[in-house]
Amino acid sequence: MKLEGDSLIPLYQQVIDDIRQGIDDGRYEVGQKIPSESELSEIYAVSRITIRRAIEELSASGYLTKKQGKGTYVNPPKIHKKVLQTSPAQSFTSMCEAAGRVPGARLIQRECGFPRNREAQLLGIDDKTEVMAIRRVRTADGIPITFETVILPVEEFSYLLEEDLNDASLNEVLRRHGARRPGKVMDTCMELIRANGELAELLEVSVGEPLFDEVGVFADEDGKPLFLGHGRIVASMFSYTLW
Repeated sequence: MKLEGDSLIPLYQQVIDDIRQGIDDGRYEVGQKIPSESELSEIYAVSRITIRRAIEELSASGYLTKKQGKGTYVNPPKIHKKVLQTSPAQSFTSMCEAAGRVPGARLIQRECGFPRNREAQLLGIDDKTEVMAIRRVRTADGIPITFETVILPVEEFSYLLEEDLNDASLNEVLRRHGARRPGKVMDTCMELIRANGELAELLEVSVGEPLFDEVGVFADEDGKPLFLGHGRIVASMFSYTLW
C-alpha cells in the first residue's frame, strides 16, 4: 500500500488505519500472525520506527497482541454497539460551563493539506478539496481534558487560519463570522485506548492512561456535514450519558 505523504494524517496513523481495515475486511484473520516489522516496513515503504509505533498503538487499543519471541497476532473483534444520538451537538465549552468549570484551549498545530478518501466522504467533499486540521488541547480550570483535532474545508473557513484559537470557543468564532455552526453529531465512534508518550505529554497523564478515543462528524442545523472532530479524552475526567 502506498501511503499519502501529503496527507494531514501522520504516516504511523495511516499504517494503523490500513491494518485495522485489513482486520475488518478479513485480510488479517483472528489469530493470524501479521507480517514482521521489517516486512511491514517494506510493504508500506516507511521506517521500522513508524511501524513499531503503529504496532504498539494497535496492541494498546486491543487489536493486536505481541507474543515474546513469536510475533504479533490479531485479536478477536471488539463488541460494537451503535448508539442513536438525537440530541443537539454539545460543545466542550458548554459542557465545562454546565459543570461550573472554566473552559480553555491551547493551540498545538494548524496545517493545511488534503483529506483521505474516508474523510472526504464523511465531509461530502472531493478528496482534492483542501482542508485544514486544527489541533488543540482543551482544558477545564487549566487541567488538560482532551486533545482534539478538527478537520474542515479551507475555502469555507479560511479565516480560521488567522484567528487566535487559544482559549477560544470554535462555535463562538463561527458565530462571529456568520458561518454555519454545529447542530448535531453524526456517525460517532468511540473506543477506549491508552495514552502513548505523545498523548501522555500533551494531556499531562502517565503513559498507558485510559483515554476515550472519539471520532464524529458534526453537521449543521440542516444536516449537512460541517467538520470532522477527533478527541482523545482523559477517561478519569469524563463521563457519558446515553439516551
